[in-house]
Amino acid sequence: MGFVVNISSAKSRRGTILVSVLWILIFLGFLAVTLRMQMSGVVASVRVTEDKVAARILAEAGLAQAAADIRAGPPDGAIKLRDQISSTITLPAGVASISATNEALRIDLNTAERPLIVGALRAAGAAPGIADDLATKIVGRRAKPSQPNGQTSGSAPQQDKNDTGLFQTVSELAALPGITPDIAIAIDSYVTVSSGLAGVRLEALDNKVLGNIPGLPSSAQNAIRNFRAGRLSRTQLDQSLAAVTFNTPEQASSWRVNLSTTLQSGYSESFEALMLVLNADEAPYRVLDWRRVAIELE
Repeated sequence: MGFVVNISSAKSRRGTILVSVLWILIFLGFLAVTLRMQMSGVVASVRVTEDKVAARILAEAGLAQAAADIRAGPPDGAIKLRDQISSTITLPAGVASISATNEALRIDLNTAERPLIVGALRAAGAAPGIADDLATKIVGRRAKPSQPNGQTSGSAPQQDKNDTGLFQTVSELAALPGITPDIAIAIDSYVTVSSGLAGVRLEALDNKVLGNIPGLPSSAQNAIRNFRAGRLSRTQLDQSLAAVTFNTPEQASSWRVNLSTTLQSGYSESFEALMLVLNADEAPYRVLDWRRVAIELE
């Protein structure tokens, strides 16, 4: 009888051990799957990080190419460098498409004549009276020199050192009293803070801006329309706009560069850079602003 009990007890222990072993194996299998998933995530993360670095390096190479094209000047037979230039570079890492646009095609908040700023504000959705008021604030602000501590001469301390002086970025417009977020967003494509010009290339402006610039003669608007339609030559257009003080034939030293990169892996990124190119500068170019526009994974 005691022998039967011992056999049953032994079988029970073996069953318990077997169940325990099975649970351990299941647990180890679960750990293996979890570890594999984590390792796959780490590998993917490392790959994306490497792709980001490679895309950035490729974009910087594209920026250097744009600067070289600008410094090289106009092509043979051309009188001046075009306001918009494009090129493509192919490297072992991938391809970069480059499009550079001169900032003379945008209205400078810090230097442009008042009618241009009014026109940009109206085109962005500001009512005529509000646009006039905001333009007065913008022109008045840039007329006050900033002090090192953010104060104007003889003034009380300011909370924000950008309350006076020149705009450092277009986004500072959003903090201007009286401007709405919608206007601040809409005006972004019309203005800049880096052309340094009192005028703008009028024929390059959006029709909404052109139609809202106070004091712009209808003859000038007609000339621009005819030029765009191919019915007027560049020389004839320049003659028609010669009397308009806020039209400029000058080219700014700053350029807005759009860079689209595609790696061999299929990973793509787009960047936008604002760069300064001066022939007298020892540096080939200087980056004023740089931002990532979009990422695309395959």
